[in-house]
Amino acid sequence: MNQMANKALRRYVEWEVNAEKFGTVTTSASTIRKFFDYLTIEQAKEMGSWWGENQAPGIITFWFKKFDFDSVLKALEFLGAQYGRAFTSDYAFDGRSHTLIVKHDMGLKASVFYAEAVKAAFSHLGLGTDIFVTDDQVIAISPPDPAHPLNRSYEGAADLKYPTSATSRPIPKLRRGQRADPESRED
Repeated sequence: MNQMANKALRRYVEWEVNAEKFGTVTTSASTIRKFFDYLTIEQAKEMGSWWGENQAPGIITFWFKKFDFDSVLKALEFLGAQYGRAFTSDYAFDGRSHTLIVKHDMGLKASVFYAEAVKAAFSHLGLGTDIFVTDDQVIAISPPDPAHPLNRSYEGAADLKYPTSATSRPIPKLRRGQRADPESRED
């Protein structure tokens, strides 16, 4: 019982008080899913970009008193799985590339929103990023790496909906061993 009371108190202190000050509204996942259903892909892109450019830096700075890479990662955990519960995130660094995965169950338009938000937030940090989108997740790789396996559709990336970065390009459908040239594309 004491553990449950501590958890509720921690949620109130860490989330509810600040969420109220920032004007955050809690709603059900089904409502958010329905909201995304009403958007076009282009509207989801625009809204995600606006959120990443305008809201994310303010929210992250408000909660963590700074806007840097570490506070963005903390915010993803905090706003995602811990309190916001709209998504989960995972992060890895292999000594060369940062890989961020945002996983959710709200469909492609939510992925597009999150992709554009991540791209805009990372841009604020001066980070170039390859973004890959599926119906239920966003994968961000920084710095962009044209040699990364996700940039080669014949290595498992055939379901990625749209790459979006300076180094990304439309993903051609290739068979193993086939070279990526305009004549080898399957439309």
